[in-house]
Amino acid sequence: MKEAPKTPGALMVQACVLLEQGALDAAAQTVVRLREAAPEQAEGRVLEALVRLRRANPAGGWREAFIAAWLEAGRPDFGMDPLLPEETPGWGPEAIRAVWTGTQAPDTRLLAALMGGPSQEQQRWVARHLSEVADPDMLRAILETFHSEVMDETARRQIQASLRERLTPLAAESKESQLPLLMLLEQTSQEAPLTKEELQALERIAALPRYRTTSFARLYADAERRLKVAGIQAPVEGAFMAAVGELALVGPMVLFKRVKATTELPEKDRIRLGRALWTLGERIAEGNTLIERLAGLRQMEQAAGLLPDFEAKRAQVAADLARGRAMVVASNQIHLGGWPLPSLHRDWLKASLDNEWTHLSALVAP
Repeated sequence: MKEAPKTPGALMVQACVLLEQGALDAAAQTVVRLREAAPEQAEGRVLEALVRLRRANPAGGWREAFIAAWLEAGRPDFGMDPLLPEETPGWGPEAIRAVWTGTQAPDTRLLAALMGGPSQEQQRWVARHLSEVADPDMLRAILETFHSEVMDETARRQIQASLRERLTPLAAESKESQLPLLMLLEQTSQEAPLTKEELQALERIAALPRYRTTSFARLYADAERRLKVAGIQAPVEGAFMAAVGELALVGPMVLFKRVKATTELPEKDRIRLGRALWTLGERIAEGNTLIERLAGLRQMEQAAGLLPDFEAKRAQVAADLARGRAMVVASNQIHLGGWPLPSLHRDWLKASLDNEWTHLSALVAP
């Protein structure tokens, strides 16, 4: 802004700063100059509408006003030819290494392992210190994360043996299906058909009342606290990424592939499997994150193909899946990281933690 204050990027930043400060008249004047300097850029149209909406309701939510302005501007894609340069990635490998080196606390270091592939040296450290971690959610997430990692073989054996020993009794007593499903399938071949014993176990797991009970907001709060222990002062993006990493959803992924490989079943068993899958999919889809809702719907769609007279339900699930995928596209189009509006980011994060599916549904509303 100092070196080239009249360039479109500088004018956009200035308009956002003035909006954040509540200086709406000055912001409106800056937006006029931005529109003149870059008439084809959609950022100017969105800012123009945002100024008007904030003027009409200065105490209203930033998220609602921004979405309304974006829709009014025709849902532009800000990932294509943005006015501002790409933001510096805040949570690439260097940031994750900073978390690892910033603390000796085992649970925080394990959190770093969820955020990026750990080196072999880090894997060996995890194997030595795993007994110091008590949080079952963290232990389950580590087992899921390392499920597909290329690991130091000695560390792999130690980690997996320790986790299975500690998690197996917890899975047997669990009132939620996330951990029992993982323990049932984690060591199996993804190309193997389900056995009769696994079908029986799957029916018992599907009958449990919840897929998971720990809220996503709680996972985020725990991740944020742990990252602050490592000296990260504003770990918003990293905490969100780590919380998503804790969801993992390896169990449903393996189950989907195992069911796909199960091609020869008597009709009675096929219906049993379909019902168990449908119920479990509903449980997963009760989660308020987009990734859980899509995983649950995908499983329900697979279940509907096994059940008679489920065509109407399958069509509804397909429509919900299409809506969820449209939310992903729309969210990427907004490219929120390119908007220097802290109040908008706070509102967006809160809405994502409360119920991401409901929050992002506003982007694809008719």
